[in-house]
Amino acid sequence: MKKIKKILLVLLIVIVTGCSLSQSQLTTDYYTYINKDKIDEYVLEDDEFTISTFTEIQDEVDKQVDLVFKEKIATAENPNINILYNQLIDINTRNNNGLSTINYYLNLIDQSTNINDFINNAIIVENELFIPIFINKNIMSDFKDTSKNMLYLSPITFDFSAPSDYYIADDYLAQRALIKQYGIKLLKQYGYDKKQAREISKNITDYYTEIAKQSKPSEYFNDIENMYNIITKEELKKIYNKLPDSYFITVPDNIKLSILDSGNYIAINNSLTEENVETLKESVKLKILQSYCNYLTEDYAKIANDFENEQLGIEKDLDLEYNAQTVITNLFQYDIDELYASQYLDANSKKYILDMINDILNYYESNISNLTWLSPETKTKAINKVKNMTINIGLTETYPKYSANYNLTSDKTLIENILSIMKTISDYEYQSLLTNEKIPLMDQITVNAYYNPQDNSINFPAASVNFVDLEKTYYENLGTIGMIIAHEVTHAFDANGSKFDELGNLANWWTDEDRSNYEKIQKEVIDYYNKYEVISGNYINGELTISENIADLGAVSCISGIAKEKKASSQEIRSMYASFASLWAEKSREEYTKLLLLIDTHAPNKYRVNATLSSTDLFYEVYNVSKDNEMYIPEDERLRVW
Repeated sequence: MKKIKKILLVLLIVIVTGCSLSQSQLTTDYYTYINKDKIDEYVLEDDEFTISTFTEIQDEVDKQVDLVFKEKIATAENPNINILYNQLIDINTRNNNGLSTINYYLNLIDQSTNINDFINNAIIVENELFIPIFINKNIMSDFKDTSKNMLYLSPITFDFSAPSDYYIADDYLAQRALIKQYGIKLLKQYGYDKKQAREISKNITDYYTEIAKQSKPSEYFNDIENMYNIITKEELKKIYNKLPDSYFITVPDNIKLSILDSGNYIAINNSLTEENVETLKESVKLKILQSYCNYLTEDYAKIANDFENEQLGIEKDLDLEYNAQTVITNLFQYDIDELYASQYLDANSKKYILDMINDILNYYESNISNLTWLSPETKTKAINKVKNMTINIGLTETYPKYSANYNLTSDKTLIENILSIMKTISDYEYQSLLTNEKIPLMDQITVNAYYNPQDNSINFPAASVNFVDLEKTYYENLGTIGMIIAHEVTHAFDANGSKFDELGNLANWWTDEDRSNYEKIQKEVIDYYNKYEVISGNYINGELTISENIADLGAVSCISGIAKEKKASSQEIRSMYASFASLWAEKSREEYTKLLLLIDTHAPNKYRVNATLSSTDLFYEVYNVSKDNEMYIPEDERLRVW
């Protein structure tokens, strides 16, 4: 089943008045200068890991979604939603029969007496519980021909979907220990005593460590070209020569395949031996429990809840009603999206965004023409990419309606109904592979935006209109929604977006010299961000965050350029930068911040402000930043990207 991961960013539009900090503090740490009072007001409750402008706006959207959700629940229009909701919140029913369906699969794996039994039974689990054990299939457009879909074979992840890094990199020691701790708790809940659970956990960890050593680290996939490695079905069979031919029937003969990490699959195939049978069995049983613990008994659901709490450094009681709404909002995504967009997509705000997008795209065209490090040939193609950029605000016509095919009944267990839904989604995705139908990348109720390199589009879900404040000035909105728009446009020219053409195909439209120049600039950006220490001994990973940092730098350069072109006053420009800084106001727990430094492709919010402004000439002009200020960088060392 498609997993929807939401990383909460931050956003608030604030008019900054009466700030008590001095001018020297302004140019020492502009982010804190603008946001200190706001951050001081933020109070993290026990169940909160971060609070920010983004979460504040998302909270307001969530209240709207709650009304939409209750409207759906209150009607008999979609009985499937009522059936699922009642089962999700009924803890007594869960405790009585929550394990019945899952026990069948756990016992099936347990009954494997040899490696062939295990392989055959693990295939059943993979197909019927939708847990990647041998192959992790993802359907996306062909990078080199976006009119067609293809299968991308991602690496197999480990406990709680952890990537290989967690098992081989010292940076992840804390995460690895936490995963192991909660794996042991699940094994004990399943029925093993403490000693057995610890021994099984150690064996599984040792097994995954050996696989991880032969797998690619996550940062390898930061380069989109490393995800495009075409192989044939016959070549895939050779990699997995211990699997029966019947396993590959579900891979269509006429569909292209790309294997992201052949080493990962080869290592798993080589591990399929008689001496590993017991460890293999326990690893699959643990994956089953990890994948479905939220739908099982209260004790299992509490283990999952506590695991999330410790990851984020919070204290949150198990809330079945909240969890039920989250599950249903995901599984009935397009039903909720449609109703939300019809009620809350404000037409005036949408028009405001469209007008500002036009300003930004027009500026981008003229700015590219004036770049000194690009040849005329590459400039022409870059401008063509801007001219062909598609704009999507709110719903598109491609939203699928597969929830109409859900067949839920009250006489089935919760797990049986969940599996029925997952089968429907899986069948739809398989058909989309054959028909080349495109699947939307983001729901309409998330306060965010994104650039899709595979169709050269910038996309703003219906909830994103909340970025706009029609009572604020043009320049204040330019610092918020304008920055967000320019950020997404710049993604068309970041480290990965720049490898796609105006139609969204992976293609080299650069001259060799221009590409070489750009790679030198990218190295400067990486080195620049690497120097920022966020928490004692914890630095920004410039390579992990390269594309987002380029997008931030390009966005601030863009809004600054527009302000200059429109002959904005110094006060208007200062209000734009203040609005931009307030966009990223945030208070987070240290555990969450450290986790994001390891996995998030964005720099921490404070540095999305200070690092970009330190490389922005106009900021120096309107605030008289001098060599004595901490944010000062010599002019010839400031980053010039887009």
